[in-house]
Amino acid sequence: MKRIVKVGVAVSLLSSGFAMASSDYTLGPRPAYLVADMDEGELKAKLEKCLGKPVKKSEFSIGHRGAALMFPEHTKESYIAAAQMGAGIVECDVTFTKDKQLVCRHSQSDLHTTTDVLAYPDLAAKCSVPFTPADPDTGEKAQVECRTSDFTLEEFKRLKGKMDGGNPMATTPEEYMNGTPGWRTDLYASNGTLMTHAESIALFKELGVKMTPELKAPAVEMPFQGFSQQEYAQKMLDEYKAAGVKLLRSSLSPLI
Repeated sequence: MKRIVKVGVAVSLLSSGFAMASSDYTLGPRPAYLVADMDEGELKAKLEKCLGKPVKKSEFSIGHRGAALMFPEHTKESYIAAAQMGAGIVECDVTFTKDKQLVCRHSQSDLHTTTDVLAYPDLAAKCSVPFTPADPDTGEKAQVECRTSDFTLEEFKRLKGKMDGGNPMATTPEEYMNGTPGWRTDLYASNGTLMTHAESIALFKELGVKMTPELKAPAVEMPFQGFSQQEYAQKMLDEYKAAGVKLLRSSLSPLI
């Protein structure tokens, strides 16, 4: 089964995968809950007629960061949930580690809010901006910034994804990590599996979804330890080629 795949707006790829059976797709209880909570009217009546109908996969539905409102973003669990809810396209935002390995993160500098990195003292000490507690007396907020480029791939893979968020007035790392916004849920956030870019390609092929990776702007100055922007972009393309994904057309201008 052949599929067209896009990388940002600059690359198109061809991949094969195994599509899920139509009976495998489910939206869960939330859509019905939201419709029931709507004011009476024409739109509510129209949406109520859709409830209970079979769910189909649609390329109109894109798993941006996976299914990030319910699952930790850019994790295996989030990607699978997006596909199970009918997303026809799933995204891996691409950035790199200290040893120049490509991984899936929305930003190179978001590990302090999207993972449990602060729970590991040896890793937290390596962050670009180690945790500094907030000062409740002055109102000064906590300071911390942890980048993928602060860690090797081996160190990165020790982390677990969590729901994006941090408590800016935290006085301890534990308080900072316990900062999930009220409009998210931690119900499925106990064990988010972080992924490399290559692992995401293999998973997306298995799920039978199209891919829309985005090469993220580095937070570090480029070249990074001799790793240029051009090499960064080419490495992303090379991982598709290594996975047997056929490149149809490309442009190696910086993607942001």
